[in-house]
Amino acid sequence: MELRFDDERNVVSIGLKGSLTREVILGALDACVSDERYRSGMGRLWDFNEADLSSLATDTIKEMAQYSLKFPPGVGDVKVAFVTNKDLEFGFSRMFELSSMAKTPIRVFREMDRALRWMAYEHIGDQD
Repeated sequence: MELRFDDERNVVSIGLKGSLTREVILGALDACVSDERYRSGMGRLWDFNEADLSSLATDTIKEMAQYSLKFPPGVGDVKVAFVTNKDLEFGFSRMFELSSMAKTPIRVFREMDRALRWMAYEHIGDQD
């Protein structure tokens, strides 16, 4: 796992590689928000370009989508973007987006620069 904090953009990028399990993904979220560099209100950009989600079951994706509900405001209510250039991971990320009960705005992208532009918008309803 690689965490990259961008204070100027108020975003942390979470890079994950290889075959991922539920525990690895949720552990990465926990590590991110408990890192001393993480600030309340910081958006999260998940980089799945080198990740393999093929071992995840669809019911696991739905369960994971509810995980952020346990976090307080400023952690659970920030913009979240997923970036992947692979079809399977894109589909799983979209499933996560559509399954989430959180008020967190979530979008899935195939290109990092488009995700960063969307995250830079101040208003939640803005589109890129």
